Amino acid sequence: MISNKNILEFTAEKSIITEKESLPTHQPYDKGYKKNLSNPKEFLHFLKKYVKEEWMQELTEAQLRLCDKEFIDKDYEGRAANLIYEVSRKDGRKIYVFILQELQSSVDYTMIFRILIYIINNLLRYFLSIEKKVRERADFRLPAMVPIVFYNGKEKWTAVRSLKEYQADGHVFGEYLLNLKYYLVNLSDIEAEYILSTNTVIDNIMYCDKFREKIELATALRTAYNRIQELERQEQTAFEGWVKAILLSVCGNKEAVVKEVLNWTGSGEEDMEFKYNIIRAFEEEREEGKIEGKIEAVLELLEEKRKIPDEIIEKIEGQSDTTILKDWLKLAAKVSDIKEFIEKM
Repeated sequence: MISNKNILEFTAEKSIITEKESLPTHQPYDKGYKKNLSNPKEFLHFLKKYVKEEWMQELTEAQLRLCDKEFIDKDYEGRAANLIYEVSRKDGRKIYVFILQELQSSVDYTMIFRILIYIINNLLRYFLSIEKKVRERADFRLPAMVPIVFYNGKEKWTAVRSLKEYQADGHVFGEYLLNLKYYLVNLSDIEAEYILSTNTVIDNIMYCDKFREKIELATALRTAYNRIQELERQEQTAFEGWVKAILLSVCGNKEAVVKEVLNWTGSGEEDMEFKYNIIRAFEEEREEGKIEGKIEAVLELLEEKRKIPDEIIEKIEGQSDTTILKDWLKLAAKVSDIKEFIEKM
């Protein structure tokens, strides 16, 4: 129980949550997005293209300032928002735009409550930082805090997006309930063609992130690598760093394999040969030559060409000779259709 202290002073000193370390990053996607969105130019592009609110279209890079880590408060579980930007309006007022990256397959149904805690903590700190005589003036106003949730999971986002919905019988009490909403940028809802309509580092990362299957990812990487040749060298390096982190996670942290894949990605090889090399890295190197990996790789390449006859599937799945499977994998990458594969297998 709190006694002999004003609740605001207590909160300012101790914070309204228990201090603990932020949850660890389990995916390389997290750091990749955070690093690139920490660039005001990329963040501004993200706002204008993917959030698309009218007031954002007039913003300039000079109006954005990335806030220090110390400014980012934590929620009730000790998790911090990923990024906060201070935006200077033309009238001199400040607003704060913060983004939470929900880079996992499952939906966080507590998201709106987490956002509420972020906003309360930051507004309280701001309020107490202002002189008492200033904050008690009739014209004093708190800064606006604008939350954005970026979600890249495949599962449909079904969490409520307003605080009113999160309160029991919230619809009954109308405007007399505390309410707030967040902008949701759901990667699975964004068409690949729309992402490719512009060419920035964050566009190319988001485009590749839409594809998790091996062959699809291989094709996306090749497309993105062709596109980034038009960017500045510094931007190319930023994208390549993200790709390397993703490939390291896929290839079991084997640097040599990743180096090969990156060489293939930037080369002028034919697409099918490129896909074969990607699959060889993903399956042969990571799976240490397991038969199942080779069988899956052969079938995956053939499925791109046409429906595979059941008897051919059975023959491939029944093969236990790794040398034959390796030859079939090379053949599947080169032939133009199933008929040609059957004739040469």
